[in-house]
Amino acid sequence: MVAAAAMAVTVSIAHQPKPSGSVKFTAGPVTRCRTVPAFAKALGYTESSVLDTLGNKKGLVLYDPPASQGGQPVHVYQHPTWGTAGYLGPLTSDKSGNIYVAPAPRVNLYDNPPDKQNTVYRVDAATGTMAEFIALPAAAAPSPANPYGVLGLTYDCDTHSLYASSVAGSTRAQEVGRIYHIDLHTGQIVSQLDGIDAFGLGVFNGASGKRLYFGSARVSEVRSVALANDGTFAGKPRPEVSLVGWGPEGDDKARRIVFDQRDVMVVRGMEFEFNLIATSERRQTEYRLAYDPSVDGWKPLEAYGR
Repeated sequence: MVAAAAMAVTVSIAHQPKPSGSVKFTAGPVTRCRTVPAFAKALGYTESSVLDTLGNKKGLVLYDPPASQGGQPVHVYQHPTWGTAGYLGPLTSDKSGNIYVAPAPRVNLYDNPPDKQNTVYRVDAATGTMAEFIALPAAAAPSPANPYGVLGLTYDCDTHSLYASSVAGSTRAQEVGRIYHIDLHTGQIVSQLDGIDAFGLGVFNGASGKRLYFGSARVSEVRSVALANDGTFAGKPRPEVSLVGWGPEGDDKARRIVFDQRDVMVVRGMEFEFNLIATSERRQTEYRLAYDPSVDGWKPLEAYGR
């Protein structure tokens, strides 16, 4: 799938956002409140344990990392409901330990029907049971040209907000993807950005306030949009970092965006053209960018193959 001509981006807000300057949030990452789910603690897992969706096994897998590099995971667990949605991709968790995850088709659509690709699932922190949480309304019906739906998920501790990016309904000619803001107090979509095909997501509190960063699924670029105090979108997106020329082929897309405790943006980049290729066959590169509050921007630290 190739990049389409630029299209208008619209902001839909269900209620008036609060002014961005009336509340001061702690600078830096917004995920410090996340905790190990109660069901995982009961099974003997800790903060060093890994919840994985990118292996060859369908669904979620919980395990402890191997004792030595190159070893096999130990203490492997999969709840009976974790494979019911087929292969999974993006995931995040909230302050109570609930886990949110979305489907990600691999190679074919047999285990991942197109009509379920825009569904977010929730793993209950107490029981470990996974069930449908919310079906996100797509701008258009699925098409053979695009098998994907939700590509990114992230959580903001400050506002108890879940953000989901989706490319459902987009084609080679039209970019009709959306970024949704879901208020987890109510479980409802309260604002969204229309006309954006976005990949990885991450929220960071910088010098100009709270911003949602997202990777474009069509071009090699990380962009951002301002967020109001209640987490709703409060402006138009702006470009942040170009990935053009980086990585093995120079056209990586930002599949994953996270922020560490040193105010470093970690971007996991990989080739992405909307086609079904096994994740294990995609070469991935990790990029690190340091935050500069004087310009409210980012500069590269390093890049290395993964």
